[in-house]
Amino acid sequence: MDDDGRAIDALERQVAAGSVDAAARYDLAVLLLSEYEQRPQPALLGRAREQLTRAVLLRPAHAPSHAALGYTFDLEEDGAERALECFRKAHRLAPQIKTWEIFGLTLLAETGREDEAIAGMESAAPTHDVDLRTLREELMRAGFPTDARTLLANGFLHARNFFRSDLLDEAERVLNRLDRGRKRRVAAGELAACRGMQRELERRFDRANVPAAIRPLARWARRYGVGDDVCRPLLLKRLSRTERATLIREVDERSETIHAWLDTFGAGSMPIEAGAFLYLLSGVDEIRG
Repeated sequence: MDDDGRAIDALERQVAAGSVDAAARYDLAVLLLSEYEQRPQPALLGRAREQLTRAVLLRPAHAPSHAALGYTFDLEEDGAERALECFRKAHRLAPQIKTWEIFGLTLLAETGREDEAIAGMESAAPTHDVDLRTLREELMRAGFPTDARTLLANGFLHARNFFRSDLLDEAERVLNRLDRGRKRRVAAGELAACRGMQRELERRFDRANVPAAIRPLARWARRYGVGDDVCRPLLLKRLSRTERATLIREVDERSETIHAWLDTFGAGSMPIEAGAFLYLLSGVDEIRG
C-alpha cells in the first residue's frame, strides 16, 4: 500500500472511532479527492462528499471545506447548482481566494445566468487585472463571441484547472504533515529518478554530432538538457551560483549559433543532441526566471 492509501486508512479509522474532528474529516476528503483524480471511481467521490458534508457542519466557517464540497458536486453531471452554492459560501468566507470566485462565475455562465455572470466579472475584473472593455474589443476583432463563457475562458484563470492543482498540492501537505519523513523520501526518490534520466542522456549523447562552434557547450547539454520539465529544474538547482552564472554566460555568448542550428531541423524530428540543446536553452530561461 502506498503513502496515500496508508494515510486514508489511518484517517478513516480515526473518523470511524467516533472522532468529531472536522480537520481530520477535511484532510481525509482531500486525500480521497486526490485519489479520485488518479482513479475516478464514484465510491471515492461519495466518500469524500460524505466527510466534507460533516466537516462543514462541524466547522461552518472553514472556507476550504465548502470549496472542496463544491468541487465534489461539480464533478457530478447534475451538481452545478449545489456546487455554485458551496463556492459562493467559500468566497464569502474567504474573498481573497480568486480561484473560488472565478469558479462561481464559471458555474453561473454554464447554467445560463448570463447577466449575473457578466455583472460578477465586471466586479471581479480589477482584482484579476482584466480590462474587460479591451478584452471584448479583441474578441470581436477576432470574430469571437463576447458572452460570459468566452470572456471567462480568455480573460480569467481556468478555475477548474487551478482548483485541481491546488487540491493536489493540499493533498501533498496533508501527507507530509501526517508522515514527517515522507517529504524527504519523495524528494530523494524524485532526485534518483532524475539522475537516471541524466545518466541516460549522457549515455546517448554524441558530442561529435554537435557543430564545432557550440561544441564547448556539449558538457552542459549532455548533463542538463533533460526534457522532463520537473527534473531539469531540479538538476539545475543543484548547480552552485557560480556554475549557474557560467552556464548563462556561455549560452548567451553562443545563443544565435545554437538557434541557427536548431532552426535547420524545422518541424522535423531532432537528434538527441539538438533536443538536449533545446532543453538546455529552456533551463537557462528557468534559471533566469
